[in-house]
Amino acid sequence: MVPQSYHDFEDLFSKENFNKLPSCKPWDHAIELIPNAQATLNCKVYPLNHTEQEELDKFLKENLSTGCIKPSKSPMASPFFFVKKKDGKLHPVQDNCKLNEMTIKNRYPLPLISKLMDKLGSTKYFTKLDICWEYNNIQIKKDDEWKAAFRTNHSLFEPTVMFFGLTNLPATFQWMMNDIFKDLIATSKVTVYLDNILIFSKTLEEH
Repeated sequence: MVPQSYHDFEDLFSKENFNKLPSCKPWDHAIELIPNAQATLNCKVYPLNHTEQEELDKFLKENLSTGCIKPSKSPMASPFFFVKKKDGKLHPVQDNCKLNEMTIKNRYPLPLISKLMDKLGSTKYFTKLDICWEYNNIQIKKDDEWKAAFRTNHSLFEPTVMFFGLTNLPATFQWMMNDIFKDLIATSKVTVYLDNILIFSKTLEEH
């Protein structure tokens, strides 16, 4: 439920808007392979129990309908399976370990927590915001989607947006956030660490 004070911005919280595929941006996630890396990857198909199979069917249906994944004929195939979270729910996982070993690492820095804490100083008022499904807000570069293909017992698919498990995701996401919020960050009243946004001020009026 959206708090009353945010009702003027209710459209920003709608599931309909969230299900739209993000547009192409300068920070679209690149998957650059090291020189002479093999252009193929093979993997086994993990067996799924009845509950996992239902979750897979649901995952594929939802993500195909939103365009977050698409059928693939890629020579690359990483395994797909589920892990159980603390709350008992199943979390889909693409095991990109082999792909990550072949990927050139992005050294874009994350902010130092100690520096972020120093900025807070004697401020008294804080608002913390989290980005919903953070990595899914960034597309994978069009020519790189095939490299992240994953195999299921249905077929082979490739993601069009970032999914957990790919190397360099934090670097790409921090670059995006820094670019979007650069003017606000420059005011020293907003800090951004990955999907966490903190707005802070000394007075309520200023906040």
